[in-house]
Amino acid sequence: MVKEVFEDYRKIGINSLELACGCAVKVDLDNVVYPSIKELRQKLYSNFVIPSKKDAEVVGAKREVKVYRRFYRLGPETNVDADDIRRIDPLTCVAVIQVFQRHAVSPEKFSELLEPVYKKISEAGVNLRFGKGHSIITTVPEESIAVFDFITVKGRSENKLLAINNDTVNIIDPTLSLEDERQVRGALCNALNDLYVLGVYNDIQVAPLVGAPNEDLRKKMIENVKKFSRENNFKFINVPQFDSRRLFIGATVLGTTEKQTPTREDLVQPGMQIIVTRPFGELSPLTVYISSLINDEIVSELESRGISFRELEKEKEEAVNLISSPNIMGAKIVNRYLPKIGEKFEKDQHVILSSDISGPGIYIFAEIAERANACIGIEEIPLLFPEVSEYAAKKFLMANSTAGTNGAFCIIAHKNVVEELLKDLRRAGYRPQIIGEVEELGRARVKICKSVLKYVSNLKHPLIEVGE
Repeated sequence: MVKEVFEDYRKIGINSLELACGCAVKVDLDNVVYPSIKELRQKLYSNFVIPSKKDAEVVGAKREVKVYRRFYRLGPETNVDADDIRRIDPLTCVAVIQVFQRHAVSPEKFSELLEPVYKKISEAGVNLRFGKGHSIITTVPEESIAVFDFITVKGRSENKLLAINNDTVNIIDPTLSLEDERQVRGALCNALNDLYVLGVYNDIQVAPLVGAPNEDLRKKMIENVKKFSRENNFKFINVPQFDSRRLFIGATVLGTTEKQTPTREDLVQPGMQIIVTRPFGELSPLTVYISSLINDEIVSELESRGISFRELEKEKEEAVNLISSPNIMGAKIVNRYLPKIGEKFEKDQHVILSSDISGPGIYIFAEIAERANACIGIEEIPLLFPEVSEYAAKKFLMANSTAGTNGAFCIIAHKNVVEELLKDLRRAGYRPQIIGEVEELGRARVKICKSVLKYVSNLKHPLIEVGE
């Protein structure tokens, strides 16, 4: 069956084993993207604001929301049209930046491509917030491109917030047919997850971004987006698609909420507990399974560890099904523990912070510590497939086998909230657990249990201290 799938890929010019699964296609955030953006901020006019990293862009909601998609060349020859941006007059924007792998290795090379684009947008003179960016790697030099979705929010104001996110993957599982609905569902769920962690699940709109080697395949995948949208009562937004020879699947997604969002790092206090809604690390069985199809020795080594190929295949299927299932119940539960707009955010009654573990895996704790300027202690690393994750890291199949796609939520809440929150999550079918707590304020760092070294090869992060 797998051989037949690989042959189908080959017929349309794709080597499926070269495709990165899930979030693995991203440009290195800590070492390339964030340093580049930090430098770029200083070179733009003040009208174009690039805030610090976050799960999603959140703005005040109004009656009319429109998405205008534009495709720009990267580098000095960029074709950004400042007059066009002035005509659109957007409030915010999100972008997918696809760069040739050679330009994704350092902030300097990455900036060479981004700076001309961002400067041209800045020169349009429109007061514009850069809401969310997503950077991915391509192996085809001529397919380096910036895909910008400019978003207008006009008309009568509503007592709601509008949350916006975008995300893109190469593929969910290269051993499945491209027409398997889980490929599209997983990519869309991954984009939606950054809304869901904020408790946002109403009035969802989906503007797909699909690249495919031929038009027939792209149409089939777009139909799967429409089907997923119909099943979940989402609004499908018909936007232009990039004429790509390579494969990628994603979307810009929007949703509204009448509640405030759990992004109150200013309210984090010592003693607050850190919860994950379920074990994480969805990508490890996918990576190991695909690697085993290339290298027979992996199967033998796994069997010597008590993991049969059939068991690995079963875990891979479990991961794919989990990745392609929306976390909407998690969103509804988080929403219950949030104040309405205009009400006071109470430290001992509400969820203070909620973030998507997904791509960063355990590195999400460093991001949270930095946001809250707090020292947090992590006592457990609950993984879905700990044996496979350990093997993946030990054999350098994954640098970080705690990473995932459409992952668990990481929540910070007061002890008064935690007991009922855990009950609600369990009733909804999740497997939540307390994995640590906030220890002190005033210095950003993470004190993490030694077991993390089994799952992350060459762990080096300035904010992470591994225990004895």
